[in-house]
Amino acid sequence: MLPVTSWLEGYSRRQQFRRMAQSLLKEKDDILSDLGYDRHDLEGALHLPIRNDAMQYIEACRSKRAMEARRTKSPQLAG
Repeated sequence: MLPVTSWLEGYSRRQQFRRMAQSLLKEKDDILSDLGYDRHDLEGALHLPIRNDAMQYIEACRSKRAMEARRTKSPQLAG
């Protein structure tokens, strides 16, 4: 029974994410940006297989964007 329970939990999490993402996607890009989201990332997460955690995907995308932003803001050391 465990695999069925695990699948149902994953499906339930995905449905919760889908409702949240669809609500966010109704917002303008600048509002999404203020909230720390990117439209492309949200849409990509909606197309992930159920076995993949969509929130982990979104958080990984946010972290990557934050690191890239810090890298571009920090002064480059001369070699």
